Amino acid sequence: MLPVIGPDQNFALWAVLLALTGLAFWGERFAWVRKYSSVMLLIAASIVLANLRIIPHSAPVYDSIWEYLVPLAIPLLLFEANLARIFRESGTLLAAFLIGSAGVAAGAIIGSSLLDIGPKEAELAGIFTGTYIGGGLNFFAVADATGMQGDGSLAAAWAADNVATNLHFLLILAVPGMAWLSRWYPQFAVTTDASEPTAEDLRWSIKNLDIAGLLFALALAFAIAATGEWLATVGGRPEYAILVITALTLAIASLAPGLISNLSGYREAGTVLIYLFLASSSAAADVWELIKTAPVLFVFASILITTHLLVLFGIGRLFRMDLAELTMASAICVGGPSSALALSSTPTWRHLLIPGVLAGSFGYAIGSFIGVAVTEWLR
Repeated sequence: MLPVIGPDQNFALWAVLLALTGLAFWGERFAWVRKYSSVMLLIAASIVLANLRIIPHSAPVYDSIWEYLVPLAIPLLLFEANLARIFRESGTLLAAFLIGSAGVAAGAIIGSSLLDIGPKEAELAGIFTGTYIGGGLNFFAVADATGMQGDGSLAAAWAADNVATNLHFLLILAVPGMAWLSRWYPQFAVTTDASEPTAEDLRWSIKNLDIAGLLFALALAFAIAATGEWLATVGGRPEYAILVITALTLAIASLAPGLISNLSGYREAGTVLIYLFLASSSAAADVWELIKTAPVLFVFASILITTHLLVLFGIGRLFRMDLAELTMASAICVGGPSSALALSSTPTWRHLLIPGVLAGSFGYAIGSFIGVAVTEWLR
């Protein structure tokens, strides 16, 4: 069955992707969207449109987003990833996040030993590891670095990932209402300073946008992407371009924070690009193909997430870590930094907004590297 909008209808596809992205930002003004996460709704909407054959599962527009927009989105999103600031301000939440990340890697290795997910098992294990430590960007970055771009199993893996991620997030959202957990984990009361930014303060609007600062941010992102691709090519590993771009951005953000402070609007611009990327990549998720040929990938993702939860909350119980921090760490591991915004809508957890975003940015920074390392370990 042919889609209503064909793969060669470039302008129509751009219109749909931009509309989905705009709806995701617009939806943030509603409490129920903030509670669930507009990113999850964006992904779900794109999957529905593609599987109802309104838009195609593959198109040149989607390829151009990966080729041109993603290498720009990485620097824009990581300009805030000053490692010194992350280690200084994210506190024990970062420790919980690192424990959860170790649980993700362990889950990938355990899942690979329990299941046969096909000839690309090592690559898929690394891809799931990358996305459950970072986010969707890391999913495709690891796929690119391990030679999985264009592989037939990638769309099914993305569909399995999104189903598992949504189920995990529904579980995480239910945690504040589980009173019995307070008997197992302490909850440290924190009074939010009235001057501290709240979730509503950080919604998507720019009161004083410096156009020159935004243009310089885009110019720097282009320069980093060009340099990263050149270095990867010179080094004989062009497939590692995304990893080199990530490393370069981390170096600049950490060693030249004064330079970054003069830029403007990069976080918002990077988020727009990543939302466009998530909308286009989610359209490739063929749910019918997942049901028909690859339910084992959903089982694999479930084993990985279950192991992550057992490791995180098990060690958290042992060291009496805060329930709110453990929950936030799990959310940003599996769902990315945007999950911090959703959970911070709970008033008693609002103090975790900034540490959650910072720890989630750290996940973006390390997810691809750990994912590739897991692939190499299992090969």
